[in-house]
Amino acid sequence: MSSRSATARPSRGLLLADARDTLERSGVPSPAQEAELLLLQALAIPRARLWSDRAAPVAEEDAARFARLLEARSRRVPLQLLLGEVSFHAAELDVEPGVFIPRPETECLVERVLEELDAELGDPPSGGTIVDLGTGTGAIPIALLLSLHAGWSAAAIDRSEKAIALASRNARRNGVARRLDLRVADFREPPPAGFPCPADVLVSNLPYIPSGAIPGLMPEVRDHDPWEALDGGSDGLDAFRAVAGGIEAWLKPGGLLALEIGEDAADTCIELFGPHLAGARVTRDLAGMSRVLTGKRRGTR
Repeated sequence: MSSRSATARPSRGLLLADARDTLERSGVPSPAQEAELLLLQALAIPRARLWSDRAAPVAEEDAARFARLLEARSRRVPLQLLLGEVSFHAAELDVEPGVFIPRPETECLVERVLEELDAELGDPPSGGTIVDLGTGTGAIPIALLLSLHAGWSAAAIDRSEKAIALASRNARRNGVARRLDLRVADFREPPPAGFPCPADVLVSNLPYIPSGAIPGLMPEVRDHDPWEALDGGSDGLDAFRAVAGGIEAWLKPGGLLALEIGEDAADTCIELFGPHLAGARVTRDLAGMSRVLTGKRRGTR
């Protein structure tokens, strides 16, 4: 950081400018925005208070806390882990190391489900069951439950006990714990006993990164997200094959399937799920990338 006298306390503005430069040199994508978020976290003040008095001196303990956060972010520890939480669609979620961090692009999956349900059942839909495979923080089912009538319920599984514990905490935080059934289980196996399957809606952000591409991911993802939440096998489609092979157990005939997919996987996913789905289509996200596969399971209810 910039040189200053041994006794002078740095101002908020000076710390912010130095932090922006530090993060920029470290290759952090949005250094100015992230420097501000880290300083707000360290000072535990709202944004308006920060900018109303940029010249205010920062107490030694607050400056030390900010320095620790800044050092960790410079090592590319994800910002979400340093802040301890993330906003996702309608939900506010706790995050912690060892559990996949929900990303903004997955909100496109939530929006597609809501659009499909509105189109089929009217606005707003009155009830049904949702199942999420590999739930992580619980982001997808929690966001959906917050946006749907109380007649909707959800169930979700994850192989990680840590993930299920975190998802349970997030369900309580967002007031949907009574509507969300969480289990430690593997979607490659049949649904657990007593699970509400087959469901009206089946959703998932499956692992879809080809194994060989993982070392080239951003360090925030490669070094901090669980490998099993990323690794889709040699072509990125292992988990999709498993879901397609077991879809009858998970989803009712006529039920809605919505999956997040890799940006280059639209054609292969349509081919894989085509025999199982009517009206299969892929929606692009705001960046123009193929993002969500949707369709209705063939057959009649």
